[in-house]
Amino acid sequence: MRPEAADRFEGLAETYALYRPGYPVAAFAALADQVDCPARIAVDVGAGPGNSTRALRLALPQDWLVMAVEPGRDMRRVLARSFREEPRVQVDDGAAEALPLPDGSAGLIVACTAYHWFDRTAFFAEAARVLAPGGVLAMLRNRRVGSPLVAAFDAYVAEHSIEFGDFQAREKTKEPSVRDLGALETFRSGKSRTFGWQQETDCQGLIDLYLTRSTVWSLVRRIGLGQVIADLRAICDAQGATGRFTLEWETTVKWTRRR
Repeated sequence: MRPEAADRFEGLAETYALYRPGYPVAAFAALADQVDCPARIAVDVGAGPGNSTRALRLALPQDWLVMAVEPGRDMRRVLARSFREEPRVQVDDGAAEALPLPDGSAGLIVACTAYHWFDRTAFFAEAARVLAPGGVLAMLRNRRVGSPLVAAFDAYVAEHSIEFGDFQAREKTKEPSVRDLGALETFRSGKSRTFGWQQETDCQGLIDLYLTRSTVWSLVRRIGLGQVIADLRAICDAQGATGRFTLEWETTVKWTRRR
């Protein structure tokens, strides 16, 4: 991850930890089943405050060590605090392009909604170096399933954010294609699987979720936090979202195995 990308999230770690959703344990368990090597180190690259690390740890057997690698100081502070009592989780300062592990030491590398911040060529080369033959490389991404309320929130961000054009371009790069993975010289064919799940929330919970997005925080810095919250609450009122509701999610997993 480039330094300017990590700096973009300074000061947001507590908000991320509280309001960003995690990932389904079943997705990581399915990846562990694909590992075909004795290495028992799993690496969570760009782990943030640990939302993905928690599910990864729960999915793996007791003989696995999880290394949560995060370049941002603020994110790493919350990450280390969250797992200070977990001997099976080790927190490290590092980037996707320079992982702090020896050659052939890992059985599983995951990047969860972080891939678009990486130098991909350098990241794939580093993953090939760190993974043992038969180890698995995977990119996971959470997507909100469309609803009128989510569409209205997205339309508000699109209308008011000066960064939305960059955001749309970034959306197209948040995960590799199966073809991209299959073209990697030191990996086998790429595969894909989607896991559906639900989250119970309310209007304030959805607002809090949107406030973890870097694009929305750019908007906050321009027009003010109070104004953004008031505008999003007005959208909830207009949509009749006055109580609790179910937010539908999909987690897409793209993975390949090291030759």
